[in-house]
Amino acid sequence: MTMRTQRFRRHAVPSIVILALLSIVAALSGCSTLDLTPVASPATHKHSPGKILWHDLLTQDVAQAEDFYGKLFGWDFKHQGAYTVVMRDGLAIGGMVEIKPKPNSRGIARWIASLSVSNVDQAVEFVREQGGKIHEGPTNMRNRGRGALVSDPQGAQILLLRSSTGDPEDKEPAINDWLWDELWSSDPATSLDFYQALVGYSSRENRENYWILKMNGKWRAGVRGVFDNKLEQRWVPVIRVADPQKITDVVTKLGGRVLIKSGRAEEDKQTALLADPSGALFMIQKWSGIATEGRQ
Repeated sequence: MTMRTQRFRRHAVPSIVILALLSIVAALSGCSTLDLTPVASPATHKHSPGKILWHDLLTQDVAQAEDFYGKLFGWDFKHQGAYTVVMRDGLAIGGMVEIKPKPNSRGIARWIASLSVSNVDQAVEFVREQGGKIHEGPTNMRNRGRGALVSDPQGAQILLLRSSTGDPEDKEPAINDWLWDELWSSDPATSLDFYQALVGYSSRENRENYWILKMNGKWRAGVRGVFDNKLEQRWVPVIRVADPQKITDVVTKLGGRVLIKSGRAEEDKQTALLADPSGALFMIQKWSGIATEGRQ
């Protein structure tokens, strides 16, 4: 899980981003007509605190995002009013919400991850005590469960969720599905302590300054230091692919950007950092499933 250091221009988080995030929570809590999909369907009624459950894309142009991700990963899409469900091989794996930014605003589009917690209200109080921000909630989110939109003490946004249908079963990630998520932090030690206390991760492992948060032996999330101290703190989703080079070869043709290419060194051939046409960041990674026991 290495990635070569490269400098990027910082994208400060404008207020329009927070407003857009709040609109999702307001919609999920029943304040609009958005027709949403549960994170576990059929219901499991089992919960796995510390697991990333869902991803929602905030984007200025849903149609453009559908074209990009559909051609890149073969995803399909189902429209439910103003909410778009992302489908992979007939399974719902995420959603999209269109936002209308102010003229000349930048850095708005992003994937927002939902993190399973045992008790949202208690988790929110912990975030507040540790110096994080509560943007909305806790609230009962229609078709999703009880949730709250927060920023951790370093500023990374995350949606804390107790799913009403339970959490998806653990299984090996399929090609073109979410592999996992990693946190970019300017202070990894503090971030590790925060999230371990927030959800009760049972252990963490350091692999050459890349930390793995585990729950009962299962890999749940990664934490790395940001590549540049000017970079925004954020959670970044990782998508499993069969051939990173093949993906990066077509990203720019589809209107996206390649920020860090898969490299020549063996450890760099497995990953790449990309941005979709609206600027939302995500990573791709080739993963064999070998030597990563329990990663689900």
